[in-house]
Amino acid sequence: MTRTGARMTEETTEIRQERIGAWRQYDPESALSPLLKSALDRFVTLGYHGTTVRMIADGAGMTVPGLYYHYESKQALLVELLKMSSQEIRQRTNAAVTEAGDDPRDRFAAAVQSIVLYMTHRQQLAHLAREIRGLEEPYRSQHIELRDALKASVLTEVISGKALGRFTVDNPHEATRAVLVMCEGVAEWYRPGGINVPEEVADRYVGFALSIVGAVRT
Repeated sequence: MTRTGARMTEETTEIRQERIGAWRQYDPESALSPLLKSALDRFVTLGYHGTTVRMIADGAGMTVPGLYYHYESKQALLVELLKMSSQEIRQRTNAAVTEAGDDPRDRFAAAVQSIVLYMTHRQQLAHLAREIRGLEEPYRSQHIELRDALKASVLTEVISGKALGRFTVDNPHEATRAVLVMCEGVAEWYRPGGINVPEEVADRYVGFALSIVGAVRT
């Protein structure tokens, strides 16, 4: 990536960092640069391997040499988008868990709420996770590490809740996996502007998740 591309990335990251403070609030994905938005649109619609550099450049209203001035390859665009997505959902979820306090039940519920809100507000980026198969090493391993870090943070709350008698689940690892698969599935069916409001969907899924871990009623 060139200096210009790095600067664009830093600016986008700064914009997103400002929004993380209010983890429930989302701005449109228009904060992405034209190149990243064009790449995201086409990767989600056509797949990584079905998308050409020229398609991305045309969508951003620039030439192919112009694209290469900012990003050295199509792979660099995929890496940037997946990294951005992984970091944003992790930062938002960390903020949600911190805000929830010390009770693992509340922290778990906040994590689920944050993840579901991300799936509804960042559908395209959530869908992009399917294109991990297009990542080359070492980027693939780095992405998996970021993904596993989110899973570990949720698992920590389930284990803590079980230890304190707040959850009755027998297998925290399997329960956590089931909860995350359920939450990630929201991105597949949610339709913006429909009868399902993101906050209401998130609240319902918190209830589903608490049932999966066997939350004790208080």
